[in-house]
Amino acid sequence: MGWVTNFSSTISSISPLNTPLSVSVKDLEFGPDQLGEGFGFHYLELGKDPDKQSPVRCTLVQYKPDNATDFYDRPGLLLVHGMTDYFFQDHVARYFHARGYAVYGLDMRKCGRSWREGQTWHHVTDQSFYDLDITAAATVITNAHPTVTAFGHSTGGLNVTMWASRLRRASVDMPEGPEAVLHAKLAGVVLNSPWFGLQFGAATRFLATRVFPTLGKLNPSLLLPGGINPLYGKSLHASEDGEWDYNLELKPLTPRPKYLTWLNGVVRSIREFQSGHYCTGVPTLLLASDKHHFSKGKITEATRTSDVILKPSQMREHARKANPDVDIVVLKDAVHDVFLSRRHVREHALAITAEWLEENVK
Repeated sequence: MGWVTNFSSTISSISPLNTPLSVSVKDLEFGPDQLGEGFGFHYLELGKDPDKQSPVRCTLVQYKPDNATDFYDRPGLLLVHGMTDYFFQDHVARYFHARGYAVYGLDMRKCGRSWREGQTWHHVTDQSFYDLDITAAATVITNAHPTVTAFGHSTGGLNVTMWASRLRRASVDMPEGPEAVLHAKLAGVVLNSPWFGLQFGAATRFLATRVFPTLGKLNPSLLLPGGINPLYGKSLHASEDGEWDYNLELKPLTPRPKYLTWLNGVVRSIREFQSGHYCTGVPTLLLASDKHHFSKGKITEATRTSDVILKPSQMREHARKANPDVDIVVLKDAVHDVFLSRRHVREHALAITAEWLEENVK
């Protein structure tokens, strides 16, 4: 059983962006985490599930080695995962801790450590529900640390972008409100291969935008046809063709089935983002591979040196809708999660990010 802070009485029944939280990570008790020495986790209870499953929670993972005497004086980093994912990138935490940051990972509702019996893994019908998870985590961090920079990967990149944009908009509307307080402490956004465009072919795009929304309303229990290609997972995990030994219960090689209502929510969020009416309002960095390679065959060299999930060209095309002054970095031979690429590629990605943080955050 993990350590718990219950926010259900304060933030679950109203907008996640208009209730201040006084608790900080200093007040939380972190239990030993599966990532090992220096890592701890704490459940943040979020209350009722808008999708009418069991009560939801998110999990904050903290990397705090014993020798970190200046820990709460450090800028905070919050790492937000993507679809069928969870926080396991301990090498990223160690890298940035060594450079003077306080690193936290977030497992969002129904994902990773946060999943509960009776819940559909990774399922939300509206991506904006995640605003509450990110707000709760960012608030308890900034109540102890001077600032926080939010990292978002894949779907998490879309979610972090939209969350920061809604936070900025709310802070403009209510400059004395808690939204303004939190946005003022949001030092930056780092987007790791964000889901900014529908990567499908024309026929599937037509289904996703014109047919699935109606089918999802008629039958919310309909599963997405065809399943999701397991090639990426197999190229990453040490049991197959990769080097990463993560928890396959929390991040299976073959992503769990998804419902039409889940994809409909993603499509709505992408369309909102592409409308051009959103902006993070803070320094923003986008990292992506130089190419994509979609294949359902065997793992090849192209699988190991390309984004096999999304199209980096779409990320670059729409990047300035996240922030007109976004910094875009194209990483040769990077995979979908650039920090899980081959050693020389990920070391380059980490170094570039550290340099950017030094210039924009510290």
